[in-house]
Amino acid sequence: MARPEEERYTDLLRHLAAPSTIDAEGLVSSLREVEHLFSMGHITQSQVDEALKAYAATIEREPAQGPPKAPEIRADER
Repeated sequence: MARPEEERYTDLLRHLAAPSTIDAEGLVSSLREVEHLFSMGHITQSQVDEALKAYAATIEREPAQGPPKAPEIRADER
């Protein structure tokens, strides 16, 4: 039996806000799933906004969770 969309959204939001492991691809996948739920009309724009805020806060707190940096940016950080 499929889980209700609200339950899926809650799980995704928890994952975006406090991932248990460093898995940048997993976070992006969770964010895409939130956007998919929105596009299907299962969640509201404010819920998408909350997910984006949670993702941004996680990236700020744990930069390794973010997308890979360009080589020139990594060179500047050395």
